[in-house]
Amino acid sequence: METDAVRSNYKILICDKVDDILVSGLTSRKLDVSYEPEISPQELMQRIPEFDVIVVRSRTKVTGDVIEKGRRLKVIARAGVGIDNIDVKAAQKNNIKIVTAAGSSTDSVVELAISLAINLARHIPELCSNAKRGMFNKKTGVELHSKTAGIIGFGRIGFQTAISLRALGMNIIAYDPIQNEERISSVSGRYSTLQELLKVSDLIFVMVTLDSGSKPVLQEKELSMLKHSAIIVNTSRAEAIHGPSLLNYLKLNRSSSYATDVLVNEPPVEEWEKELVSLDNVIVTPHIGAQTVEAQQRIAMLTLERLLETIGVE
Repeated sequence: METDAVRSNYKILICDKVDDILVSGLTSRKLDVSYEPEISPQELMQRIPEFDVIVVRSRTKVTGDVIEKGRRLKVIARAGVGIDNIDVKAAQKNNIKIVTAAGSSTDSVVELAISLAINLARHIPELCSNAKRGMFNKKTGVELHSKTAGIIGFGRIGFQTAISLRALGMNIIAYDPIQNEERISSVSGRYSTLQELLKVSDLIFVMVTLDSGSKPVLQEKELSMLKHSAIIVNTSRAEAIHGPSLLNYLKLNRSSSYATDVLVNEPPVEEWEKELVSLDNVIVTPHIGAQTVEAQQRIAMLTLERLLETIGVE
């Protein structure tokens, strides 16, 4: 069993806003916790040498430089699912363990993805805006029922999304390098090549996992294969789609539409990003996939559990 002296040796820096369950769970075990959810990249570089554990969400980037400066670092905890904001190779090189809360936000991301798809299909943001200005002109949308949903990335979130889409009467096809036949059969779906998926899908859900070195899954060539009326929903990472190529595609194909919960820069910085989010066939949410009360609590609890297990504290 660990002693109070061993516990006090661990200095933990929490760099992003997290549910109080995580903070109180660490401090109640007499661990030395610094909660600095607004810490800047410059401040992080200065402070990181003091800490054994760093806890981040999406805002903070744990770069190779941060890791090299963190000479005491033993664990990087990601209070979330993906690890593309962590330099995994640098962490491995320095024998630093990475823990995540994979699976904790699945339900909230699935619900957001489907709501974004329905909003695009029925033109809800545009019609709502018009109605508030006294313009009650109707616009005909499309149903999801009987349409084909192409899911790029058929992991935990992709599979749960397929279950919900199937309940809405959609046909399911999926692309993933790792194929689980039992999983795809349970939603009466099938696997396909990426090229086929792009050509036949009415709605495309981008739900891939990326690391810091991943290339975009959808580039100019892939986007050219889409139906002119395709609906694209991206709740994974903005980098999964080549941004400038997506902008050009949406400007040329005004009957297509795009919904995203993720941007390369949040808020947009580059001109192409600003133009992209300004298009009337694009809707954007500010990275709220896991931003529900329930998901934040699950993330905090699971991150706490896995972090304590990793550092050997009960």
